[in-house]
Amino acid sequence: MESKLARIVKTFTFRLALVYVGLFSLSVILLFTFIYTYETNHLEAQVSDAIRMQYTYLADEYRRNGTPGVEARMKELIADDDEGSGIFMLVNQKGEKLAGNLNEWPVRAPHETPFEKIGWWTRFHIEGLHNNSQSIAVRAVMIPLSRWRSLLVGQTLLGSERVEQTIVQTFWASLMLTLAMAFFGALIMTRSVMRRLSVINHSAETIMHGDLGARVPFTQGGDEFDDLSSNLNQMLDKIETLLESISQFSTNIAHDLRSPLNRIISRLDASLRHLERDNPARGLLEKNIHELQELVATFNSILKISELEANTEFRTFSACDLREIIGGLVELYEPYALEKKIALHNAVSENAVIDGEKNLLTQAVANLLDNALKFTPEGGKVTIACEKSAGATDLIITDSGPGIPSAFKGKVFEKFFRLEQSRHTRGNGLGLSLVAAIARIHNAAITLDDNHPGLVVRVSFPQADA
Repeated sequence: MESKLARIVKTFTFRLALVYVGLFSLSVILLFTFIYTYETNHLEAQVSDAIRMQYTYLADEYRRNGTPGVEARMKELIADDDEGSGIFMLVNQKGEKLAGNLNEWPVRAPHETPFEKIGWWTRFHIEGLHNNSQSIAVRAVMIPLSRWRSLLVGQTLLGSERVEQTIVQTFWASLMLTLAMAFFGALIMTRSVMRRLSVINHSAETIMHGDLGARVPFTQGGDEFDDLSSNLNQMLDKIETLLESISQFSTNIAHDLRSPLNRIISRLDASLRHLERDNPARGLLEKNIHELQELVATFNSILKISELEANTEFRTFSACDLREIIGGLVELYEPYALEKKIALHNAVSENAVIDGEKNLLTQAVANLLDNALKFTPEGGKVTIACEKSAGATDLIITDSGPGIPSAFKGKVFEKFFRLEQSRHTRGNGLGLSLVAAIARIHNAAITLDDNHPGLVVRVSFPQADA
């Protein structure tokens, strides 16, 4: 059986919620992308401003006091740099180090953009700074102060990298939290919608099973579900009124027609009793009486089906043993089977108890058994059996007749529908319609299969409550 979570995931509401989850997640991604880009640009601008300011300070010192002044100022800057982020180096024309905290001039560092016309911005990595074995990125400027001296002023990017790493970690944590909260929010929202829809579906199922007086409850909250429930209830009120009018109209017509037909039959039967057996009119009267009786039976079947479909004769179900019902009907139909030289076999060997209305079940089994015997040729076989499975009890009737073509298996339960080969047999095409109506009352499913030759009719009843 499908789990509740699987049902929720398949719903349109959940898929729609996932769309909003995707859009919200995209907005989070775009927001953090903007924050990351803005912050990295801002940090890089801060580093560049700090480098430019330190360069200006050292360049002014070189112009005033020469190399000794720059060396002294570098020592002061390095000593005052608590974070150790400043990178300084002064070299001569041969590239030999004169001052600073960098071991060697980064000759392979790529030139990025010009600085002060004769210098360059660059970026490189160093190791072993402050006893740190980790490779550290540095942004710096390299610029000649004169023909004999060149200066490098830079800043490590450890602080910027930490900020960037913090932003990235915050982004992933926020995205995961957003997705988790959005997913659970989608589940909660879907369950709430499904709960409201299940109330409507339950009411619809109740109405489909014949309780036309059932209505869809609503909360009076004024939301769209309450509007839907209110409109459905108004529609059901009108449908119930129309069905009651049609049912009453059909009942009146049937009663009005049956009464004169019964009177005609009574008069014809009285006339028949006064005729001698050798009177030629006797056969005609008997034929007319038989056809009128079939017509009355047809009206009775129509009324019965209408009553079952409208559930006007619904009764409280009780435990019914199919073995008992089948045993009585097999005993009743055995003479007819012997007359047609058909082997009628009762294969029900154990109790088969279901919840139902005994009279209706008897009529349904009788109609199925009558059909099987009617269409099975002489020398054929009809078997009736019961099978129990998990949650169901199946009534199975098999015959060796001509069967039903696959194209017509879904139509034989329609009122007055008859196959071409059954046009010349007795009946009115309402037997299986009555069986279908009784099956719906009992929440039973009917399937028709081939018996090669013949037909297998299986009626699956829900298991009786323990």
